[in-house]
Amino acid sequence: MDKQTVKNILFLFGITGYIIGLFLIDLARVTVSISMIVLCVLAISEWITAPRTFSINLAKPYLYLTAVFLVILPSGLYSENQSYFFERAQILLPFLLLPLAFFSLPKLTTSQFQNFILLYIGLTFIVCLQALIYYILHQEEVNQLYLESKVMPTLVTHHPTFSMMIVMAIFSCYHLYVNCINFNSISLRRMVLIVGLFLFIFLHIYSVRSGLLAMYILIFWEIFQYIFFKKQFKKAILGLIFIVGIGSITLLTSPTVRNKVINSTKDIEIIKNNGSANHHSMANRLISYKNAIQIASESSILFGCGIGDIEDVNNQIFKSKYPDIDKKILPHNQFLFFFASIGLIGLILFMVSFYFPLRLKFLRNNQIIFTQYVLLSTFFMVEAPLETQLGVGFSLLFLLLPMQEIHSNLDA
Repeated sequence: MDKQTVKNILFLFGITGYIIGLFLIDLARVTVSISMIVLCVLAISEWITAPRTFSINLAKPYLYLTAVFLVILPSGLYSENQSYFFERAQILLPFLLLPLAFFSLPKLTTSQFQNFILLYIGLTFIVCLQALIYYILHQEEVNQLYLESKVMPTLVTHHPTFSMMIVMAIFSCYHLYVNCINFNSISLRRMVLIVGLFLFIFLHIYSVRSGLLAMYILIFWEIFQYIFFKKQFKKAILGLIFIVGIGSITLLTSPTVRNKVINSTKDIEIIKNNGSANHHSMANRLISYKNAIQIASESSILFGCGIGDIEDVNNQIFKSKYPDIDKKILPHNQFLFFFASIGLIGLILFMVSFYFPLRLKFLRNNQIIFTQYVLLSTFFMVEAPLETQLGVGFSLLFLLLPMQEIHSNLDA
């Protein structure tokens, strides 16, 4: 085999390992890391052996994404807890390395891109099917979990992130079914539709609030487009009836949804009556928001407390004001997390860097990229996904993979 063939094989191996690694994050965390290293080494090899000129307009979105990592670095200068700072920096390091790597990697064909999406959909389906079978065999036990602010066990244990991964798989099925011109097999196209419907129903049974919220935001945006931009009123109405019908039936018949509603109602009552937030996820999350604002106001509105110290300062507030709470969570909102840790200046720089690709029409019009930004924006409001390896890996995959496919086509 010649060098280019070897590079192409390593490229496909790296992306495949990256996708599989997301689903094995709790069993073999090193899988994602090894795959990222392979991609970075391959990118360096490309630069050394085949340097090429590039358009600054194509490079801009990659460079801006690297700044997401850079904006946290100054806070290391005023963070006392350096070990925690380096832990946070290590988790965010892919934002520095992967955008530069993807820009330099071998070209990604549309067919390869679609195969990677199919791999992702297939793995999501397998994990969800396994979880559903477990639920069927342990219904009483799992239903009880939903009364305790927990959800059914899945291979990917961080359920908010996994719910977003499911939503991405659902809309990937939809985009492939509607727009894919390379599907020569009618049976494959139908299979994608069936898997998408299964995942749609499972997401309701899984009943994670953030995932359901993100999915319906995307659904109503798509219907809005059909009505006002595409002028396809019949498709919009039929689609709305179909989606709302299936969703309503699932919501009304699912014990997990019923128990989640009961649990959420209790949380709301706790919040209204200023009761103990211990073991109540919504009430505890609200406290984490208040803590973030307090941390920023007492340290520095402009610069925050330092990303290395946010855990220590947050724990001190919990200890002094909420001693009854066992689980002391960090601010479950990415914007507030950065506001507390790197201040208003850092938050603004993060938002400019992270959302810059949406300024470019050729990226904004890509359905996968747009879907990912809607997902992540919703996710940022209720979690801090960029503080976990899974969250960072998932966030970058569906920004960089379609970005590189577009880049390859424009560069052709």
